[in-house]
Amino acid sequence: MKKRKITMLIIFFCSLFVCLISIRLFWNMGAFVDEYNTTPSIVCGGEFWLLTDWLRLALSGITVLVSGIELFRK
Repeated sequence: MKKRKITMLIIFFCSLFVCLISIRLFWNMGAFVDEYNTTPSIVCGGEFWLLTDWLRLALSGITVLVSGIELFRK
């Protein structure tokens, strides 16, 4: 039981770290788009890559949520 708690804690903090990095990358992309008056799909290399960025952000957020619920549940 103790091993499971430690594993869930590691998963939670790693996924939180990935989520924060992804949010920061989106923030930087938005600043670049505004500064150079372009579109996010051009900066990412196309609509497909922009969609994968959104998917990465969503999946990392879901992982943080699920692992947090599992970790802090009594």
